[in-house]
Amino acid sequence: MQAEAFALGDGPDACLLLHGFTGTPAEVRPIGEALARVGIRSVGPLLPGHGTSPEALYTTTHEELVQAAQGALLGLRGARRVYLCGISAGALLAVHLASRSWLSEGLPDLEAMVLLAPAIQFSGSSWLYAEVVGRLPALPIMFSKGARDIAQVDDREKEPSAYSSVPMRWGRELRELSEEAQELAPRVRVRTLILQGGKDRTVSLSGARKLSRMLGTTQQPEVRVLPLSGHVLPLDRDAAEVCVGVVRFFQGEQ
Repeated sequence: MQAEAFALGDGPDACLLLHGFTGTPAEVRPIGEALARVGIRSVGPLLPGHGTSPEALYTTTHEELVQAAQGALLGLRGARRVYLCGISAGALLAVHLASRSWLSEGLPDLEAMVLLAPAIQFSGSSWLYAEVVGRLPALPIMFSKGARDIAQVDDREKEPSAYSSVPMRWGRELRELSEEAQELAPRVRVRTLILQGGKDRTVSLSGARKLSRMLGTTQQPEVRVLPLSGHVLPLDRDAAEVCVGVVRFFQGEQ
């Protein structure tokens, strides 16, 4: 149940919500539920290689994730307004889509975008995985991810379908996805908000700020820090504030 894609609400406007690397749509479902309550239809697809077993990532590439995200966005054509929201690697996918939405690829125009903890600059073990392991010849071995980066008081596991291990080869894939998003960022024209957890141990706040400066929007996007949360913002202590913030931003409020 946790790994399933979702489609919530039936309003004239629509939002695509993209989960992160090794995660599932459960990461972003709280935001989808909040948007559906205000009349914004919310779609959260399950990305290729996810929701089954880590071994599925052996034969999955980051290009396939980009293609799947683009296909999901194409499915929202016809909506009155289209919004985009992604977390971590899903935020990188959102940058890919936003950089293409104003080109002649048939993608719908975007009204606004929210990026949650974008995986631009990695921290701790994630940095070792992407920047060190990801530069070595890939072997068919798995690495443990350790505990989820959620700063909940009772440390409950709130997304049991998320992978606890990752293939060695995805260190390179993840780094390349980040590098490509940075190259595409100047093409992004859509109004954007970036949210970052103050206790995030997976990606750095400096990366979020760097991305904010790189985006080609008319006005530099705000980077808003949620002080009590780790990496998986919609499931953490500031979840309610995250959901309210996304809804208000999409509704044109700051």
